[in-house]
Amino acid sequence: MKSDVTFIILGASGDLAKKKLLPAIYHLVQKGKVKNFGIIGVAFNVYSAEELFERSREYIKNVDNKLFNKIKKRFHYFQADFNDEEKICNLGFFVRQIESKYKLKGNRMFYLSTLPSNYKAIIDNLTKCSLTDEKKNWARVVFEKPFGDNLNDAKEINKCIHKAFDEEQIYRIDHYLGKELVQNISVVRFTNIFFEPIWNKDFIEEVQFIMSEEYGVENRGKFYDNYGAVKDVFQNHMLQLLALTTMESPSKFTSEDIRDNKVKVLKKVRVDKKKVLGQYQGYTKEKGIKKNSKTETFAALRMFVDNKRWRDVPFNFITGKKMKDKITSIVIKFKNTNCNMFSQCNFNPNNLTIQIQPNEGFYMALNAKVPDSNKIQSVKMDFCHECTFGPNTPEAYENLLYDVIKGDHSAFIRNDEIEEQWKITEKITKTKLYSYKKGTYPKEADKMTNWHLNLN
Repeated sequence: MKSDVTFIILGASGDLAKKKLLPAIYHLVQKGKVKNFGIIGVAFNVYSAEELFERSREYIKNVDNKLFNKIKKRFHYFQADFNDEEKICNLGFFVRQIESKYKLKGNRMFYLSTLPSNYKAIIDNLTKCSLTDEKKNWARVVFEKPFGDNLNDAKEINKCIHKAFDEEQIYRIDHYLGKELVQNISVVRFTNIFFEPIWNKDFIEEVQFIMSEEYGVENRGKFYDNYGAVKDVFQNHMLQLLALTTMESPSKFTSEDIRDNKVKVLKKVRVDKKKVLGQYQGYTKEKGIKKNSKTETFAALRMFVDNKRWRDVPFNFITGKKMKDKITSIVIKFKNTNCNMFSQCNFNPNNLTIQIQPNEGFYMALNAKVPDSNKIQSVKMDFCHECTFGPNTPEAYENLLYDVIKGDHSAFIRNDEIEEQWKITEKITKTKLYSYKKGTYPKEADKMTNWHLNLN
């Protein structure tokens, strides 16, 4: 599918624009998915268009300078205060000038790469100035997480958005849903006949969701200190992975069917009392962090899904900063079989690892007989994503921006999903913070389960 589009990035001077959005647009153009386009960056401070666009160069692998410069010529900058109605109305005139210059149809993607505190002003002024009501063409508005600070905040944001836009115009991004391996979860479950019959409490002992990072808060200190690991990672990324792993098979695999089924399973999630929270040593000395901060940088949590398929199966979550490795994976641990073949019955149960990063792929641990003995050894069958499909598979934001252009909501979050995720998160009470050193995690978490924290 090829389309023309005007990309309007509100908050174009931020890290997201230079590291993710502009490189994603570059790749969409490079692959011919977008043929005719204009890019308008909007921010508060004064910049030149060339200066802003050049910032993205270092984040594009194997950049083609000729193509980069061609795209740069179609990048334009508009300085505006989001609260200034007159400025935003002038932005409307500027957008129409750019569309006329490049003979664009008027299909517009507004990407709000800003804090939620700016949403109301931006939404009000976009609608007052008629930037989103082109009748013959589409106007789609993309919102970045976080979607509020709590359930009430999320409801207010959704209420504000719905006053101005229909749900079909709204795209709430959780970038994890754009990752190739995350998009493969449903494919693996529902298109491989040997998995679906055993994807339930009768055959699965436990499921682990792992999202560890080796770095600290870096330049996000002030923001992170108001959120912590539970709100920053578990509330969105990890609960979305849970929903995709546990939902029932959608009847039609339309975006609405998929999102309906995710909401249904999220409503059945029960928060268990078992949890461990931690804070890495030196956190309170980081820039932007309160000296007496009690914000957690580590969380080990347990959930249950109280429905027929999953009753009594523990879903264990572990996430943290300054741990040993950067790993994002889902580990499905199957139940053990009855041992009646050999005298030595010390083999491991099967498990399936969905490795989201690094070394993207699927890894299945099976048991096999060691030659010339009666011993059993665990062996690995693996699917390496890059080995099969090559190194140039799309990045998450490239997938997501293209989905917006196509009008596909499958990888985007609906307002009721967000609210269910906040309902779950708000049931997680604060508890004692355990201190841990860089490259480790609180060992109290090992009492919950045997974590699969090694890279495959």
